[in-house]
This record gives sequence, C-alpha cells and structure tokens, in this order.
Amino acid sequence: MGHTSTTSRRISELVTWLPKQQEAFDAIYTHRYVLFGGPRGPGKSYWERWSLLLYDLYLTLNHGLWGVRVGLFCEDYPALRDRQISKIKAEFPAWLGELKSTETDGLGFYIWPEFGGGILALRNLDDPSKYQSAEFAAIGVDQLEKNTYGTFNTLRGSLRWPGVKHNPFLGTANPGGIGHLFVKQIWVDHNPPAELVPLADEFIYIKALPKDNPYLPPSYWEELESQPEPLRSAWLLGDWTIFAGQALPSWSELKHTIPPRELPGHWPRWRSVDWGYAKPWCCLWWAMDPDLGRKYIYREAYEVQLTDTQQARIIKEMTPPTERISITYADPSMWAKKNVKNVVTSTAQEYQDEGVTLTRADNDRLSGKRKLDRVLAPLPDGLPGLLVFNTCYNVVRTLPALPSDPNNPEDVDTRADDHAYDAIKYGLTNVNIAPPETKEQRAPLQDVKGL
Repeated sequence: MGHTSTTSRRISELVTWLPKQQEAFDAIYTHRYVLFGGPRGPGKSYWERWSLLLYDLYLTLNHGLWGVRVGLFCEDYPALRDRQISKIKAEFPAWLGELKSTETDGLGFYIWPEFGGGILALRNLDDPSKYQSAEFAAIGVDQLEKNTYGTFNTLRGSLRWPGVKHNPFLGTANPGGIGHLFVKQIWVDHNPPAELVPLADEFIYIKALPKDNPYLPPSYWEELESQPEPLRSAWLLGDWTIFAGQALPSWSELKHTIPPRELPGHWPRWRSVDWGYAKPWCCLWWAMDPDLGRKYIYREAYEVQLTDTQQARIIKEMTPPTERISITYADPSMWAKKNVKNVVTSTAQEYQDEGVTLTRADNDRLSGKRKLDRVLAPLPDGLPGLLVFNTCYNVVRTLPALPSDPNNPEDVDTRADDHAYDAIKYGLTNVNIAPPETKEQRAPLQDVKGL
C-alpha cells in the first residue's frame, strides 16, 4: 500500500497516553482479554475508542490488511451516543476519516482508503443476538459490567477476521451492574468459570485510579471524596466488594459465613429449590436453632442442564437418610403443565415420582427481599439470623454481587445471577416479616412450620 514512515509517525502522534492507559494499550497486543479501570476518572472510555482505532491502523500498517472492521459497543444507544459518538466527533481528526452511517456497514468511523479503509463500527447491545454472525478483528465494550455474561460470550464468538491471528477483547468497567459478578470473578479475582480456565492466562486486569489522571479538576475530586459509602469506595478506590446499587449491602462474608459444623439432629430441617435448566438449578438445605431462631444453610446443589428427574435424584442422593427433612419449598413455576411424550405432567410431578415431594413457595419478590434483609440482621446475641456454611460456594459467590433492580430498589435485578438468591427466598417462605416477638412472647418451636 506504500505507507511511508511519515504516515506511521503521523498516526503514532495521534495519542499521548497516561501511564496506566499506556500499560493497558500495550496489553492488548500481549493478551486476548483486557479489562481497564475499576474506579471512575482514569480515562477509560478515551482509552477504549483510541485503542480500537489504533489497532485497526496497526493491522494495516504492520500486516498490510485493508478494510478491517473493529467494534465498539455500549449497552444501549443513548450510552453509545453520550460516552462515545459525541467524543469521536470532537477527537478523531478529519484527515484520518469520517463519522457516518452506511447501508452496508452501519454507523462508524470510516478510515480513509489511504490509511487502510478500516471501520470502527459503533454498536449498541439492546439485542446482542444481532451480532452472532458478525465478524470483528477486535471488540471493545464500554462499561462491560452493564451487560450479562451471556452477552460477553456472544461477542467473543464474533472475534474473528481473515488474516488476523490476534483478536483482542477490550473492556472497561466500574464495580456494580448486572455483570458485576462475572467481571469480578474473571478479571479481578482471577477465578474464571470452567469453560474459560484454558484461557485464564489470556485475561489481564489493569486497575487505574482517579489519581492516575492528572487532568481531573479539583471539583471532580471533591465530588468523589464527598460521596457516601459505598459510592466513595467504588468510585474512588475501585472496591469490587461493595458497590452502588448493591441489593444486599448488609451481607458480609466475614459475618454470615462459617466453616461446616455438626448441627444437632433434632433441629428442624427443610429444603428449597429454584428451578433451572439452561440457567442454573439450585437446591439448598436448611436447619434452624429452635431456641434462637437462627437459620443455617448447610448444603447446596447448583447445576445446569439437568433434567427434572436428574435434579430430584441428586436431592435424594445428597440427603442422608438420618436427616429428617420436613418440607421442600419450590419455585411455583414447577407446577406448570407440560406434555412429555403425550403425557401431561409437571416438574413437581416428576420430582414426586422420584420421592421428592414439593410444596409451593411464596414467590412474592418484595416480601422475599424483606425477609432476607431481616434474617441477615443480628439477633440479640449479636450474631446474624442467617449463617451459611462456606462450602455453599454459589450462595457465598452470588449474594454480595446482586445489584438492585434499577426500576425498583426494593427488589434485585433479575437479569443478574439470582438463582441461589431465589432459592433462599423460597426457603424463607414461612418467615414472618412482622417485628420479632420477645423471648417471653415466643411459643416453643415444634417443627419447620414455626419458621
């Protein structure tokens, strides 16, 4: 294509990175999945749009590839417009290309042919399935935590381009949002799910703090410093253990989890089930101290793609004959009729056929949330009303990461991983959300129906 050293130098002078931005930019050439950010203020969105543009130009200047498309995504069009399109109009030079929309390739920044004719495609994620057959040499998602793990998987399935061997995925994120859990698990905790373990070394998290951006005005610092907790820790420090909009801020792994211990055999015991197939199915085993009313979750089953029969059999196998289970509360949807080989049945009936009798749980979302908030609070002895064995990995993993419903802060966001939460909610079916009685008023508890 005849690119001159003058052209390369001109392009290299487009951006002057801050040190952390430079570190994150260098990482996209050595790692496949790069997450940049954490707190607010280090210039994450700027880094992402310029990194994608420069990577497109790199593929032309260094590999002779023409017409390469890279993609920059936001969760919806208003966010795309405000965080990226408006900035691209102001920052990207007219001598390099133009921002426009075409019938064949849609909205994007189109690089002039003399610089390779590449496209920085600008897309929204209102319907991620639109991109299942699309191809991009690189993909960036601005505020990845505002999207689900399923969206992440859909997009990384589109990371391919003829002649390009290294197809990076760029993400920016703040603590919180419906994707908080998977972002934290994969990049921050370095604990990817099983399907990503073979790629674990390809993930890198570059944390940048507001102090890494010397261009922030004093007024911005004042706003961050004056925020109440947990906003201050999330926005200023990038603390992924607490975040704005956390549905269960009273949950604490230190306070609410304990190592496994032998629980008295005479304590009331019960189970609760949240149904799932493609999404996780969860069953929890409960016990209660009848003197204090403290509840314990001491065992969990958490699987995907199990048939109803398999689920019931696992429950039976995981329940020792010596445990007297009084009742098993279950997702009311499990009584829905279905036709299996011309036989009308239900999930509840299939469980019954395997010897697991179910009882419809209270599925009211708002009262369920209030019940959980209540049992997380301390009892008169100072310990919480709910303790969870730390071997119940998915309860411990998902509860602190649940965000509130953005339209109803009294509920959790159902787009997040709320399967263990729902099972807990069902397990609290008979909890009374009225003010607790005093010890003198409380009648002796005989069985699980006294919950």
